[in-house]
Amino acid sequence: MRDIKEHLLTPIILFFVLLIDGQISTFLANILPLQWHLVSHFIFIFMLFVSINLSRNYNILLFCCLGLIYDVYYFHTIGIALILFPLLSLLVCQSSSTMLLNKFTRFLSVLILVFLFELTSFAFAVFLNLSSLNLQDFVLSSLVPTILLNSLIFLIFQPIFEKIYL
Repeated sequence: MRDIKEHLLTPIILFFVLLIDGQISTFLANILPLQWHLVSHFIFIFMLFVSINLSRNYNILLFCCLGLIYDVYYFHTIGIALILFPLLSLLVCQSSSTMLLNKFTRFLSVLILVFLFELTSFAFAVFLNLSSLNLQDFVLSSLVPTILLNSLIFLIFQPIFEKIYL
Protein backbone atom coordinates (compact mmCIF):
# COMPACT_ATOMS: atom_id res chain seq x y z
CA MET A 1 0.00 0.00 0.00
CA ARG A 2 2.86 2.36 0.79
CA ASP A 3 4.35 1.78 -2.68
CA ILE A 4 1.05 2.66 -4.31
CA LYS A 5 0.83 5.89 -2.31
CA GLU A 6 4.41 6.81 -3.15
CA HIS A 7 4.02 6.03 -6.84
CA LEU A 8 0.71 7.90 -7.13
CA LEU A 9 1.14 10.80 -4.73
CA THR A 10 4.74 11.66 -5.50
CA PRO A 11 4.16 12.67 -9.15
CA ILE A 12 1.14 14.77 -8.17
CA ILE A 13 3.06 16.51 -5.39
CA LEU A 14 6.05 17.12 -7.66
CA PHE A 15 3.80 18.56 -10.37
CA PHE A 16 2.39 21.06 -7.88
CA VAL A 17 5.92 21.83 -6.67
CA LEU A 18 6.81 22.81 -10.26
CA LEU A 19 3.86 25.19 -10.29
CA ILE A 20 4.74 26.60 -6.86
CA ASP A 21 8.33 27.16 -8.01
CA GLY A 22 7.03 29.34 -10.81
CA GLN A 23 4.75 31.29 -8.49
CA ILE A 24 7.55 31.94 -6.00
CA SER A 25 9.85 33.09 -8.81
CA THR A 26 7.19 35.38 -10.28
CA PHE A 27 6.36 36.86 -6.88
CA LEU A 28 10.02 37.58 -6.17
CA ALA A 29 10.51 39.08 -9.64
CA ASN A 30 7.69 41.53 -8.92
CA ILE A 31 9.03 42.73 -5.57
CA LEU A 32 12.79 42.78 -6.18
CA PRO A 33 14.91 45.11 -8.33
CA LEU A 34 14.84 44.37 -12.04
CA GLN A 35 18.50 43.40 -12.30
CA TRP A 36 17.99 40.34 -10.07
CA HIS A 37 16.40 37.21 -11.44
CA LEU A 38 15.74 34.69 -8.68
CA VAL A 39 14.47 31.22 -9.54
CA SER A 40 13.06 28.88 -6.94
CA HIS A 41 14.13 25.26 -7.40
CA PHE A 42 12.10 23.61 -4.66
CA ILE A 43 11.87 20.67 -7.06
CA PHE A 44 15.54 19.81 -6.46
CA ILE A 45 15.01 19.68 -2.71
CA PHE A 46 12.19 17.22 -3.34
CA MET A 47 14.38 15.33 -5.81
CA LEU A 48 17.01 14.79 -3.15
CA PHE A 49 14.58 13.38 -0.59
CA VAL A 50 12.19 11.54 -2.94
CA SER A 51 15.04 9.52 -4.43
CA ILE A 52 15.30 7.57 -1.18
CA ASN A 53 11.96 5.82 -1.53
CA LEU A 54 11.64 5.37 -5.28
CA SER A 55 13.49 3.03 -7.59
CA ARG A 56 16.13 4.54 -9.84
CA ASN A 57 14.21 3.75 -13.05
CA TYR A 58 10.94 5.18 -11.72
CA ASN A 59 12.80 8.24 -10.44
CA ILE A 60 14.41 8.90 -13.83
CA LEU A 61 11.12 8.37 -15.68
CA LEU A 62 9.30 10.66 -13.27
CA PHE A 63 11.85 13.45 -13.65
CA CYS A 64 11.92 12.97 -17.41
CA CYS A 65 8.18 13.70 -17.48
CA LEU A 66 8.61 16.63 -15.10
CA GLY A 67 11.46 17.94 -17.26
CA LEU A 68 9.16 17.88 -20.29
CA ILE A 69 6.50 19.81 -18.36
CA TYR A 70 9.13 22.26 -17.09
CA ASP A 71 10.41 22.84 -20.63
CA VAL A 72 6.97 23.53 -22.04
CA TYR A 73 5.83 25.66 -19.11
CA TYR A 74 8.97 27.75 -18.47
CA PHE A 75 11.34 27.55 -21.45
CA HIS A 76 8.69 27.19 -24.19
CA THR A 77 11.03 24.77 -25.91
CA ILE A 78 11.59 21.07 -25.44
CA GLY A 79 14.97 19.68 -24.54
CA ILE A 80 16.76 21.59 -21.80
CA ALA A 81 15.01 20.35 -18.65
CA LEU A 82 13.98 17.16 -20.44
CA ILE A 83 17.67 16.25 -20.51
CA LEU A 84 18.83 17.87 -17.27
CA PHE A 85 16.13 16.66 -14.85
CA PRO A 86 16.71 12.94 -15.51
CA LEU A 87 20.49 13.42 -15.47
CA LEU A 88 20.35 15.22 -12.13
CA SER A 89 17.97 12.55 -10.86
CA LEU A 90 20.44 9.88 -11.91
CA LEU A 91 23.22 11.77 -10.13
CA VAL A 92 21.11 11.90 -6.96
CA CYS A 93 20.23 8.19 -7.19
CA GLN A 94 23.85 7.17 -7.78
CA SER A 95 25.26 9.23 -4.93
CA SER A 96 22.35 9.36 -2.49
CA SER A 97 24.32 7.54 0.20
CA THR A 98 26.84 10.39 0.18
CA MET A 99 24.37 13.20 -0.44
CA LEU A 100 22.08 12.16 2.41
CA LEU A 101 24.85 11.51 4.91
CA ASN A 102 24.15 14.52 7.13
CA LYS A 103 22.57 17.98 7.06
CA PHE A 104 25.66 19.65 5.65
CA THR A 105 26.03 17.23 2.72
CA ARG A 106 22.30 17.57 1.95
CA PHE A 107 22.71 21.34 1.93
CA LEU A 108 25.73 21.17 -0.37
CA SER A 109 23.93 18.67 -2.60
CA VAL A 110 21.04 21.06 -3.15
CA LEU A 111 23.48 23.86 -3.95
CA ILE A 112 25.28 21.63 -6.44
CA LEU A 113 22.01 20.55 -8.08
CA VAL A 114 20.86 24.16 -8.45
CA PHE A 115 24.28 25.25 -9.73
CA LEU A 116 24.47 22.43 -12.28
CA PHE A 117 20.93 23.02 -13.53
CA GLU A 118 21.26 26.79 -13.77
CA LEU A 119 24.68 26.81 -15.41
CA THR A 120 23.91 24.00 -17.85
CA SER A 121 20.51 25.41 -18.81
CA PHE A 122 22.18 28.80 -19.37
CA ALA A 123 24.79 27.16 -21.60
CA PHE A 124 22.04 25.40 -23.59
CA ALA A 125 20.08 28.66 -23.86
CA VAL A 126 23.12 30.51 -25.20
CA PHE A 127 23.91 27.66 -27.59
CA LEU A 128 20.31 27.64 -28.90
CA ASN A 129 20.25 31.46 -29.13
CA LEU A 130 17.54 31.70 -26.48
CA SER A 131 19.65 34.05 -24.36
CA SER A 132 22.03 36.88 -25.15
CA LEU A 133 23.39 37.38 -21.62
CA ASN A 134 27.09 37.07 -21.07
CA LEU A 135 28.38 34.75 -18.35
CA GLN A 136 29.31 37.52 -15.93
CA ASP A 137 25.85 39.10 -16.07
CA PHE A 138 24.24 35.70 -15.67
CA VAL A 139 26.33 34.84 -12.61
CA LEU A 140 25.75 38.19 -10.89
CA SER A 141 22.09 38.71 -11.74
CA SER A 142 20.75 35.16 -11.72
CA LEU A 143 23.05 32.38 -10.52
CA VAL A 144 24.22 33.85 -7.21
CA PRO A 145 20.78 35.18 -6.15
CA THR A 146 19.17 31.87 -7.16
CA ILE A 147 21.66 29.85 -5.12
CA LEU A 148 21.12 32.13 -2.11
CA LEU A 149 17.33 31.84 -2.41
CA ASN A 150 17.42 28.06 -2.68
CA SER A 151 19.82 27.87 0.26
CA LEU A 152 17.29 29.76 2.34
CA ILE A 153 14.40 27.59 1.13
CA PHE A 154 16.37 24.45 1.94
CA LEU A 155 17.30 25.63 5.43
CA ILE A 156 13.65 26.44 6.16
CA PHE A 157 12.20 23.17 4.86
CA GLN A 158 14.97 20.69 5.68
CA PRO A 159 13.57 19.74 9.13
CA ILE A 160 10.19 18.94 7.59
CA PHE A 161 11.70 16.77 4.87
CA GLU A 162 13.89 14.97 7.38
CA LYS A 163 10.84 14.03 9.44
CA ILE A 164 8.94 12.79 6.40
CA TYR A 165 11.64 11.03 4.38
CA LEU A 166 14.50 10.13 6.72
